[in-house]
Amino acid sequence: MFEKLRRIDTRVVERMSGIHRPVLDKVMVLFTYAGTGALIWWVLYVAPLLITKHFRVGIILTTTLGVNYLLGEIIIKKSVGRDRPSTQITDEDMKIRKPKDHSFPSGHSASSFCAFTVLFWTCPFWMWLPALTLASTIAFSRMYLRVHYFTDVMGGVMLGVLDGSLVTFIFQFFLFQPA
Repeated sequence: MFEKLRRIDTRVVERMSGIHRPVLDKVMVLFTYAGTGALIWWVLYVAPLLITKHFRVGIILTTTLGVNYLLGEIIIKKSVGRDRPSTQITDEDMKIRKPKDHSFPSGHSASSFCAFTVLFWTCPFWMWLPALTLASTIAFSRMYLRVHYFTDVMGGVMLGVLDGSLVTFIFQFFLFQPA
């Protein structure tokens, strides 16, 4: 099974090399930088929610992004220690600087889908649908820029959805109960 996943990862990296276009390169770099440190989620969602009547959603989102960072970046990524596909690519062929940390799971994908999931469970359609589009584009940008394998991104998506769901349910059912 692991060999089959490796073949899929290799095939995706090769295909991503074939679809590069100058305009798309710039767009993907923009989305990847927006996802760094979950910056776009803090700016578009967390900060505005914390200063409105929906501050509870902002609190859930803040907590979930923290839990997600702890699990994904500190525990899982350091435990797995997987090299990135960019280690096999020359610096000249890279569109961004090569990341120095490990590859699995994709932190950009994890935080993006973590934020989307919280919004999905707590907000109306018109708020979470753009978040889904943004999260998907950020996740795709990581494969497009060849800094993550497909399985890294899928691992990040699964971690984000799991974290987002669990923390949201804990808050909604145990901490934010009406008096």
